[in-house]
Amino acid sequence: MLPPATLSLDLDNLWCYQRSFGLEAWRDYPSFLNLALPRILDFLDRADLRATFFVIGRDASEPANRDLLSEIVRRGHEVGNHSYDHELSLHSQSRDLIKDEIQRAEQAIAEATGQSPRGFRGPAFGLSSVLLEVLAELGYDYDASTCPNSLGLLARLWHRRKASKVGNDAGVLDSLYGSMREARQPLRPYCWSLSNGAIIETPVTTLPLLRLPYHGTYLNYVADVSPALARGYFRSALALCKLRNVPPSFLLHASDFLGGDDAAALDYLPGMKRPGEDKNAFMTDILGNFRRAFEVQTIGAFVDDVKSHRQLPKLEPVFGV
Repeated sequence: MLPPATLSLDLDNLWCYQRSFGLEAWRDYPSFLNLALPRILDFLDRADLRATFFVIGRDASEPANRDLLSEIVRRGHEVGNHSYDHELSLHSQSRDLIKDEIQRAEQAIAEATGQSPRGFRGPAFGLSSVLLEVLAELGYDYDASTCPNSLGLLARLWHRRKASKVGNDAGVLDSLYGSMREARQPLRPYCWSLSNGAIIETPVTTLPLLRLPYHGTYLNYVADVSPALARGYFRSALALCKLRNVPPSFLLHASDFLGGDDAAALDYLPGMKRPGEDKNAFMTDILGNFRRAFEVQTIGAFVDDVKSHRQLPKLEPVFGV
């Protein structure tokens, strides 16, 4: 049998990116879901892959999105909670505000898709002990917010510089993409030890040892320079995960399936220099390699298996610095 792996997709919408880069147009909540989501679902059907879609509550609450989002569950995928408003500072807010955000999103997602989320991923990988305690209180099985990434500081500087050019960098948090302490968090699944229970953590996998990212957007960024280099880098990442016995949790975004000809308004994002057809051919190769090397499943299915067969290490929730 192939070793296990998980596939997830953060369904960040057009307005989320505009907000993140300080563009005032986000306040009208423009969407590309009607273009991106059918393309992604058809792509996963052809690849015979199932994924966990982390859905934003505000998008789920829009009546125009209900039929679109219900297709996620109808086609055999899992839905997760990605907060209600995709506020990047959510993890640092008060307990009451965090709880309200998660509950509002959960209700909207359940009503739109017919499935209640069991897992959560914070916007921009934001996480705190208070947020984890709220998840435990609300009965969540797992969190998938950590991304132990040695390039977090460089990513933050790049984001701030780009935001200052296309919009406004005032909203770029000093904690965006995590701290050096968080870059040293485990890559294998573990349990957060909390005062009110425990939550399983399934980290977004980065390159073992070096902690370099290899999620879909980063690979598309590299592919803008050299698709062959990006493919080779991904194959090396998978081989190193096997060697180090790390079950990879591979992260995608909706923008990974859109090109410059689909969403010219997103030309400031990494990986948007090629047309959509080229990007989808590239993602076909990448996910084909992934599927041949691992038994790919949703995060929820992986967590169920882990709970029944493994005793996970426990970690105290310490963040920052």
